[in-house]
Amino acid sequence: MKANNLNIAELIQFSPGFVGIQGRRLLIHDLLSLGQFRRDLIESVGINNAQRILTRKGLFWGQADCAGMKRLFTWENSVELLKAVPELIKITGMAYAQITELHLDERTGRLIMELKCADSSEVEQHRVEMGKSEFPICWAMAGYLSGYASYCLGREIYFREVQCQGAEMSSCIFIGKDADSWGKELETCLSFFHAADIQRKIESLTECIREQQQKILLHNKQLKAVLKQGEIFGIETRSKAFSNVLDFANKVAQFDTTVLITGETGTGKEVIARQIHAMSVRKKYPFIAINCSALPDSLLENELFGHKAGAFTGAKSNEMGLFEAANKGTIFLDEIGDISLSLQVKLLRVLQSKEIRPVGETHSQVVDFRVISATNRDLDLLVQNGTFREDLLYRLRVLHLALPPLRERQEDILPLARYFLDQFRKKLKIPALRFAPETVDVLTSYSWPGNVRELENALEHAAVLCTDGVITPDILPKAISGRKDSKNSTNVPLSLDEIEKRHIRSILELTSGNRTEAAKILKISESTLYRRLREL
Repeated sequence: MKANNLNIAELIQFSPGFVGIQGRRLLIHDLLSLGQFRRDLIESVGINNAQRILTRKGLFWGQADCAGMKRLFTWENSVELLKAVPELIKITGMAYAQITELHLDERTGRLIMELKCADSSEVEQHRVEMGKSEFPICWAMAGYLSGYASYCLGREIYFREVQCQGAEMSSCIFIGKDADSWGKELETCLSFFHAADIQRKIESLTECIREQQQKILLHNKQLKAVLKQGEIFGIETRSKAFSNVLDFANKVAQFDTTVLITGETGTGKEVIARQIHAMSVRKKYPFIAINCSALPDSLLENELFGHKAGAFTGAKSNEMGLFEAANKGTIFLDEIGDISLSLQVKLLRVLQSKEIRPVGETHSQVVDFRVISATNRDLDLLVQNGTFREDLLYRLRVLHLALPPLRERQEDILPLARYFLDQFRKKLKIPALRFAPETVDVLTSYSWPGNVRELENALEHAAVLCTDGVITPDILPKAISGRKDSKNSTNVPLSLDEIEKRHIRSILELTSGNRTEAAKILKISESTLYRRLREL
């Protein structure tokens, strides 16, 4: 291991009720409260005793961190382990640090080390509460460096701060040496570093952490097995409504029968279909999806069943259909409510016999597949209207999953938003991408008529437009943030055409001009959208 390979994301763990580094529990402190504590300490016990207490605190902290580094990694040598200390100082928020000199004689044990630091948290604490200092005041950091280096080398190393920003110097400078190299210079500050048997405490703590980590690993395995039931492809589910959907999906996945998934556009019907496939015995075989509303009848039939060479003009070779491509796997028929009655008859025959006949072919062939279908339409109403076959509906709806819209599972908005944020962080290469605190309220208070798809599109829109990686409410689509154009700020009544025009424009803005997506959110066909755009 080399010092420059340390990564904060691998060292610090965050979970509800627990913040840890290297398996040790941390407590995040407010800097102002620490400044008040420092002032009270100095006023209560005097400046020398306060320095002694804070130096010893840092001494124990530094030894514990070095023990953690030794426990976690195999270091090339002692010098590399020493070089890690400025990285840890930066990670823990003490200061920005860099080594300016490092000489270690392994044979004699002599060490000379110099660090230059800026933006020390101790300087800030002291300045806020007590103003300018006449002497160095980064006592805990001097103790930390001393403890870290001592544990690293197995001998007493002492750091002294010889220059401090608290005394209005340009930077804080720390010099570290072994006791022999310091000589008589050390006598004036040696008492600050004395603490009872720290080495034994650290070794005992390290062994305790090892034992705890074994227990944590076992606990995490058990916890993951429980949490997996409430997740879908790594996305946390908090709402009872959607948890019930996932429980049902996991159950039906084990049985090789047809499933109908219903729900509004953008609720994640294909995601659930993929989850069922991934949990089924067919998971090693293909998952084939097709949007039945995207193609006219003749093309859709050809896509589903394939064709024989010469079946029609341009058919120069045999073409495999999607049912055949899904052999041993799953075929997902999205927007099943939009297919014609003539194609419904052919689909019913396929479901009954599990045999397909390519266009132009005279012989059928048996194919092994599972059908999952989905629609945002009311198929019972379509049956009543005579546009959907009742017998086909019964075949498709052996098992039925109804997905709740996002507005009915508000608890899931933030987990979904954070999941998409993580995806866009990688996709758009914006490592610092995050929500401004006020954005969270906007996201959770919006009704999301376009459901999960609208949430995903809105966050990608905002991620592209954000500054410094921060998503603020003003860069979300207007329909979500609630902001208005200045030209619309008057109270002049709008005509129905103007209201429709503005709504269509806002949906097109949300979908970045994608008319197919806009039509789905508006719940109209693409041809209707094109016609309305021409009329408006």
